[in-house]
Amino acid sequence: MKLLALAETGSFSLAAKKLHVSQPAITLAVGSLERAFGAKLYIRNKQPIVLTQKGVVVAEASKRISNEIDRMQVKLGKTSIAGQYQIGIIDSIARLLHKSSKENDSLTNFEVMVNSSQSILTELLAEKIDAGLITGQPKAVGKNISVHQLHNEEFVFVRAPRLAPDKTVAYIDDWLAFNQDSTSYKHFIKLFNKIGLNVTPVFYSTSMEILKEMAIAGKGTALLPRHIIQNSLDNNSLEAVHTEPLHRPIWAVISKNNNSNHLIQNLSSHLNALLESY
Repeated sequence: MKLLALAETGSFSLAAKKLHVSQPAITLAVGSLERAFGAKLYIRNKQPIVLTQKGVVVAEASKRISNEIDRMQVKLGKTSIAGQYQIGIIDSIARLLHKSSKENDSLTNFEVMVNSSQSILTELLAEKIDAGLITGQPKAVGKNISVHQLHNEEFVFVRAPRLAPDKTVAYIDDWLAFNQDSTSYKHFIKLFNKIGLNVTPVFYSTSMEILKEMAIAGKGTALLPRHIIQNSLDNNSLEAVHTEPLHRPIWAVISKNNNSNHLIQNLSSHLNALLESY
């Protein structure tokens, strides 16, 4: 559905608006399809977005599949597949779980929607989803929602190797930052003040992939989860900027009004093990 929305709108942002999800959700979904099929599905650096020949093949097949699913659900008189639960996950955690799902079935039984923490909580309270994996400590989420803190997600400031200092820094004047309205931005601003790190934003984006690519190109310093940039550190396309340890809290929020609790607990345990491995 996300690839179809991209093909129909010609824009990642417009596709996100059409499906009421975040732009990174579209980017992540299309990237997952490209990795699964081993092919580029759209032409880079072209606006509006144009699908490649292979992208058109996938989009046409996706449309047929989507139509068949719609017909099936009408016949069943249901709006979702039995035995599947809907879970909202923030972008970086979705990437981490997707990467691990190639070796295990951690996301079996879940329909995953990638969105911001605030949107996930809103969807959960409206009973549109069954659970969420978010950042930021949830406040007053309601008596029908259980909350479990998971392992923190480690973040690292990174720059192009030629720009990285060789000692611990007390200030960063070219931060390629998260969106100012995001839970993550507000969390890290408070953390910087707490540890005495002077950081000046020069650019804002909702896409961690864009921030990573800009850092590699030498256009500033990005703050990203270690699991996302570890390969870039290993191949020397990025280098870490030494600061005090930086972490983002991760929480599981689960509706008590369904029987998915044990599945979410299993997924949370798996996520804890993944976060602890970095």
